[in-house]
Amino acid sequence: MEKPVSPTITFFKALRNATGDAYDRLGLTLASSLLWFAALMAAAIAVSAATRTQQVLVVLGVFFVGSVALGEVWTGCVYLAYRIATRDEPSLLCFAEAWRGLGWKTLWLATVQTFVTLVIIANIALYLQSSLVVMRVFGVVILYILLLWITAMLYQYPLLIEHVFGAYTAEQTKTGWLRRVLRRSLLLTIGNLPFSAGMFAIIAAWTVFCFVSVIGLALMYTGFVSLAAVHWTRALLINYGVIVLPPEPEIIPDEQFRLPEE
Repeated sequence: MEKPVSPTITFFKALRNATGDAYDRLGLTLASSLLWFAALMAAAIAVSAATRTQQVLVVLGVFFVGSVALGEVWTGCVYLAYRIATRDEPSLLCFAEAWRGLGWKTLWLATVQTFVTLVIIANIALYLQSSLVVMRVFGVVILYILLLWITAMLYQYPLLIEHVFGAYTAEQTKTGWLRRVLRRSLLLTIGNLPFSAGMFAIIAAWTVFCFVSVIGLALMYTGFVSLAAVHWTRALLINYGVIVLPPEPEIIPDEQFRLPEE
């Protein structure tokens, strides 16, 4: 993907569009957030129950399954946000459509995301606990890799939806879709570091605010984050020419239709 010479769609314009959509579709934003929050609570209860067994493998297994299940719910949230952003008759039925069209792909993507995240975290913990300074420095380096990976994950679900329903539909029948989604998410992250850093910072700040307020986590968190991720991803794809917007209608001056003065 090569950047075009034409001006880019700005970061703050995409953020403004996401905020406007969240307000205009407040009911769907609330419903999306509540569904994901309910799934999060169910996963947390399951992990809490697994910890009582005091068996590490059981806890890891339940955590892994819960993370994958949350990925399925998150796919529905992102697909709903995609339908809102594209003005394509969004409704709660989007969750059923997303699971029917993306269920197995989401399962694979969420499994890879969870596995890679756990491996990186385990390496960070291992290196930071070392008594050698070199190992601790290496642990800090891996911590930065984790931040890049988390940022890339924000792009991955919108890219998956574009692969099946949007800009990359032509590649739907090709093999290696998972590799393409992962590669493109990393390219968008690394190739647009200031853009991606701003995205990560705003979502991190929004996460802290919602966790502190508690009520925000249940009512507004997921709805806004999914909309923001979709708008930011689409902004970059438009910038790269992957998504081509229809031309704006020509504005005809009123003078052409005015009656001559007597």
